[in-house]
Amino acid sequence: RGASPELVRSPGRGFLGDRDLMLYGLYASGLGAIGQSLRLDLIANNLANVNTPGYRRDQVSFRERLAEALEDKPDLKYYNSLVHRYGGAPFVDKISYDKEAGAYDVTGNKLDFAISGNGYFTVRDRVTDRLYYTRAGNFTIDSEGNLGTADGKYLVVSEDGEAIHIDPTVVSDLKLDPEGNLFQGEQFVGRFGIADSAGIQKVGDNVFQAFASAATPAQGFTLAQATLEGSSVNPIVEMVDMIRTMRAIESNLQMIKIQDGTLDRAVNELGRVR
Repeated sequence: RGASPELVRSPGRGFLGDRDLMLYGLYASGLGAIGQSLRLDLIANNLANVNTPGYRRDQVSFRERLAEALEDKPDLKYYNSLVHRYGGAPFVDKISYDKEAGAYDVTGNKLDFAISGNGYFTVRDRVTDRLYYTRAGNFTIDSEGNLGTADGKYLVVSEDGEAIHIDPTVVSDLKLDPEGNLFQGEQFVGRFGIADSAGIQKVGDNVFQAFASAATPAQGFTLAQATLEGSSVNPIVEMVDMIRTMRAIESNLQMIKIQDGTLDRAVNELGRVR
């Protein structure tokens, strides 16, 4: 009230002119559709891993871009100078994963293991020798007797960093105590290297990697044999979120269509020289 009719107050500082206002609406709706599309991709990936052992569901959070953020421009994938000048449009804040464990299932398989509490199994890439971490305990034995992940890409290592070797002819004698010590009959095989969950991030293949610093040994956990931790994905919740996300995308696209029509009319009819 009291402002010039050609100017509208922006969500941030300053005023939006008629031209900027129309373009701002297009950009804001477009960025909203892009963010919801990313969320839809994460939901689809969660549903695809509903039966993946030890999988932690991905989740995305959004935040409103403030006008003051222009002073310290972040490294954004989708950057628009007009939106950053005035603020208000939604942007992806971060993509994180669920910290809650999935349901536990007794399988009866001697090579299935599950962690109760904090911690991740330590595995080593067969090609690069880099260390990764996983909650998926559905392990297998290769031709050399090494314990590895189900996809065969990683070797399971003990707390001293060595591959765990098992005699494949007497797997039925394999026993595990709650502290992670593995025995084959009376012979000690090794102790699982269980790493703390602090400072690790998802990198694909259902494994995690430590980025901030080297992972430290976990505390306060117990291990169980012939048991698997399931996925933390709830398919009903994901389907509901998918419907909401698709509706949000449709709403943003409809707003783009309306604003594009308004802009077209302003250019071709209101701006026509008489």
